[in-house]
Amino acid sequence: MPSQPTTNLSSLNERSFPPPPFPGEVSPYKTYYSNPQPRLNIPHPLLHPAENDNLQKSIMTSWQESEPSDERKRDMEDLRVLLTDTINETFFPTLMEDGKRRFEVEIVGSSSWGGEVDSLTDVALVIVDRALPRGYDPSQWLLPSSSTTFGSNTQARRSRYRSSTSQEQSLPECYSLKALSDCIESVGMTHTKRHPLPLPLLKFVDPVRKLGCDLQCNDLSGLYNCSYILSYTTLSPYILRPLIYTIKRWYKLISGKDPKLSNRQNKYKLSSYSLSIMCVAYLQHISQLPNLQEDVVAKKYERMEDWSRDGELTWGEWGRTQGRAAHTAFSKHAKVGWTPRWPEMIAADAVRGFFTHFSQPSTQDTAARSSCIAIDKASDVTGETQVDQPTSKSMTDQDHFSPLTQIISPLNGGIIPRSAPYKDPTYQDIEHTQITYLTMTGYDPSQISVIMQQFRIAKSLEIERLMGKGDEGVQAYGWEGRKLVIQDPFKWGKSQVGDMTEEICDDFFEFYDCDVVVKRGY
Repeated sequence: MPSQPTTNLSSLNERSFPPPPFPGEVSPYKTYYSNPQPRLNIPHPLLHPAENDNLQKSIMTSWQESEPSDERKRDMEDLRVLLTDTINETFFPTLMEDGKRRFEVEIVGSSSWGGEVDSLTDVALVIVDRALPRGYDPSQWLLPSSSTTFGSNTQARRSRYRSSTSQEQSLPECYSLKALSDCIESVGMTHTKRHPLPLPLLKFVDPVRKLGCDLQCNDLSGLYNCSYILSYTTLSPYILRPLIYTIKRWYKLISGKDPKLSNRQNKYKLSSYSLSIMCVAYLQHISQLPNLQEDVVAKKYERMEDWSRDGELTWGEWGRTQGRAAHTAFSKHAKVGWTPRWPEMIAADAVRGFFTHFSQPSTQDTAARSSCIAIDKASDVTGETQVDQPTSKSMTDQDHFSPLTQIISPLNGGIIPRSAPYKDPTYQDIEHTQITYLTMTGYDPSQISVIMQQFRIAKSLEIERLMGKGDEGVQAYGWEGRKLVIQDPFKWGKSQVGDMTEEICDDFFEFYDCDVVVKRGY
């Protein structure tokens, strides 16, 4: 396929913006903006396909127009620099032993790897603490790894909400949401709102640059998550990127998700990151993307102490009494000699295939029609013309994802079997046995609820230490009770789906089975 790009649409791309990352620095934002942006360099045949594929035209045109303005890019960088300066001056004004500042504010989220869908996308930021490169490592836990109890996460969240407590004297005040809020308000930020969650978060508005933002301190998950997505989109800039863009726009319509309201109007509770790794997993499944974690060694830990001492792990979720482990190793490049199965595939083929694969078996006879999605800004393109001309590329995967027997796992190369099917009686029997025993012992319902919560935490940690990647017959405790599982690529025992009930899950998958979905107004 010809690879000559269209004319560069932005003078901003001609200079380094922001500064390139230092060797070894994990910064998807700096890495992305140190290279030509794909939306500004789309090859002409992909924008204007010879086959007159209206779906391809509308996808690529809409995706191209989602490129942020130069003003927004400058504003994001100006804000990042302002916050970096202010936080260092306020909380750690002296230089470290190597002569560098302790804190660096990084942009994460969709804005860090070019995944914005519109100008309303909030800017996510993280304070990187160079003194704690593993994040919330065991030396900072409120309870040691040897503890047989788990304490109250509510207590942990409150301690992050207020100024630092006696247990946290080694931490600078920026780890307190209250102190951090006061700090950014001093440089003009408004509408600050503190969220003492497992991942403590501060939301605010920059009124000068007109940016909605969220900020958190030294939870490195966002950096690695975005670096992960950036690596895959670098391998597939004109298939994976527009596929993610299309699915995110589609999801915004069906879920009512409002980026300004977090999950309050997000019916299915899926994040942009969940949708992105779902797209990665689909393209892996049809051999259009490699598995960048194929060579990651799946360590297993007999004791909690062994787990906490593994220097290769990073730890997150400062709002808990103990951190959550993340295996953040992955390759930035495909193996030498790897090639996609269908080199001629285009974004429209991937979109059709995605909807075909995730439509459910009850409508297999209408899969071709249900996967026909039209995205058009100006005309009444419905997409029906595409149904009569399926290509081998768009119909590459005639099998359908089954949430009852499979999970979505880019860690393991796409889609893998469940170790136990949905609603497996073993899981239900374990829970029932525990509750029955507690009831007979004399505990009241409120006490049982607290004890069972602790039991599930302990059971989850025990299995997570021993499950490896989840591809050898052992998977996380509780997944049997969740109809949809999207395995986190780094936190191997975590599903990215969250609290999606069976009814909501069924409702979600029904949207894959619509005959035609017409999207306008993008």
